[in-house]
Amino acid sequence: MSEAIYRKYRPTTFADVTNQEHVKTALGNQIAQGSVAHAYLFTGPRGVGKTTVARLLAKAVNCLHRKGFEPCNACEACEAIAAGSALDVLEIDAASHTGVDNVRETIIESVRFAPNRLARKVYIIDEVHMLSTSAFNALLKTLEEPPAHALFILATTELHKVPATIISRCQRFDFRRIETKELVKRLKEISKEEGVAVAEDVLAEIARHAQGCARDAESMLGQILALGDKSISMDEAMLVLPSATHALVEAFVNAVRSQDARTAVQMLNQYAEDGVDMPHLCDDAIVVLRDVLMESVEKGNAGDTAFLSRAIEELLSARRTMKTDAIPQLSLQLAVLRMCAPREHVPPPSPFVPKEVASSRPVASAPAAKEPLPQPVPAPEQTQAPEASIQTPAISLNELKSRWRDVFAVIKESNASLPLVLQNGELVGVDGKAIDMTFQFAFHAETVNLEKNRRILEETLQKVFGRPLHVKARHVTVEETANEIAEVFGGNIVS
Repeated sequence: MSEAIYRKYRPTTFADVTNQEHVKTALGNQIAQGSVAHAYLFTGPRGVGKTTVARLLAKAVNCLHRKGFEPCNACEACEAIAAGSALDVLEIDAASHTGVDNVRETIIESVRFAPNRLARKVYIIDEVHMLSTSAFNALLKTLEEPPAHALFILATTELHKVPATIISRCQRFDFRRIETKELVKRLKEISKEEGVAVAEDVLAEIARHAQGCARDAESMLGQILALGDKSISMDEAMLVLPSATHALVEAFVNAVRSQDARTAVQMLNQYAEDGVDMPHLCDDAIVVLRDVLMESVEKGNAGDTAFLSRAIEELLSARRTMKTDAIPQLSLQLAVLRMCAPREHVPPPSPFVPKEVASSRPVASAPAAKEPLPQPVPAPEQTQAPEASIQTPAISLNELKSRWRDVFAVIKESNASLPLVLQNGELVGVDGKAIDMTFQFAFHAETVNLEKNRRILEETLQKVFGRPLHVKARHVTVEETANEIAEVFGGNIVS
């Protein structure tokens, strides 16, 4: 059975490690100067070199003929560590050894004794965040007063689960996702070593799917090389790669940007039948739309920016829910329909509902017209609604504006920051129990729409007005607002 590519081409020197220059430089200096610490914490995404660097460090501190800070890979110590047979280098998977008894037996009891053959005893604990609280407490004592011959290297993908007491006793190094161009370069070198000509677009597709994880990229390359051809194009690679090529993503994104919901939904149906990986498609579409959004921001295209922001938000929401979908494409299709739906117009100052709309809209159980209302502040610009088909809202926009200071005062008593955000918004309409607020900046609208903030605001409105009211905050630029108002009143914007 042939060896896996990522094992076969595991770096044997620090120079071979892809990226992570900041880690290699710092460790290299410490090794060369003989100032290696007693404990390190390697943190970062999976498959970016944490365990590989830990093994190289174990080699470097034990190498008999080190060249600067690089292990020679030829001495007895280097060969034993590379083969996994060195008794003084212990690799522990914390995910399967979580208990305190394992820590005591494997580490605490053995660390007291001098190394068998090597200069240093090295303990590499992978996924250290999986240890139990009692196991961490036991490990802490050893980290506080370690023997001179001991070196601990802890690796984790979830730093927030590691106790601060452990972190503070280690030198911490943050590993980063590997850049796409560096992954492509690495894959090209491996392909050359294997004697297979892999097309550039295939390597780029592999790197894109790997999302900065070298191990995933090399595993996918290994599957492609296993096809047995001496030359591999995208057609052959598609037999192995997750089915969400750049061409499919671009076609879908173009349909979304054109707000062609019908075409986009049909595409998703076809992609699902063809076996396209929907989460991959969604992730790739988000990346593409994000790039377009950044370009629009730089060019100052306010209209495009608003739509692209909304589209990305919908896709992010779909990505969170699609894992539980019985129909793979369902969440994406619903997201498409929402993002391509026509924007609601800003309602006029005195809203009314035509007969044909009123007949289809559910009426509140307690008609607002029968409730006693405070006298609203006169609004000179208010237009006279037709005598027929008037449905008086539960609260008028003018009344809402006249008592907004009271809302601010009540919220300020319990929350100092929310009023600062609210003052950037504009009350633009009331429809039944729904209040429409617009903000010039998306961040302000998103802040108000957060569940905890919206709950505070709606509870305050209940106190001030004595009735349940709901708030919908949305991001609308000045230009959009002017255009929408002009469209409602049938006018034109004169520049």
